[in-house]
Amino acid sequence: EMILRIKALLRRAQIVNEHRITLGPVVLDYDALTVSRGGEVQTLPRKEFYLLYKLLSYPGKIFTRVQLMDEIWGMESESDDNTINVHVNRLRRRFEGYPEFSIETIRGLGYKAVKNL
Repeated sequence: EMILRIKALLRRAQIVNEHRITLGPVVLDYDALTVSRGGEVQTLPRKEFYLLYKLLSYPGKIFTRVQLMDEIWGMESESDDNTINVHVNRLRRRFEGYPEFSIETIRGLGYKAVKNL
């Protein structure tokens, strides 16, 4: 059990240090704001990328709209909850052909990313 915990900690530390998330053939590169799959590379708008990166950093965890707004847009932002909805819908359309992950709406709460590997 101790070895499994150490491996999990090392894996998390590696994600933090590399600023990269890998889901099978899909790679999110935080520094370049890109999502790569095979030979295809997409550069995302900053807020869309940060939203996707946040959700995929914690697959299965539900984030409220308020949490996402505060973390990505900042507490002083004038944007409303609809901003999150618009960005999530853009991400869903952009990656609808990617079976490796999906973004689910949790009615009354917020959103979560699901790994489909």
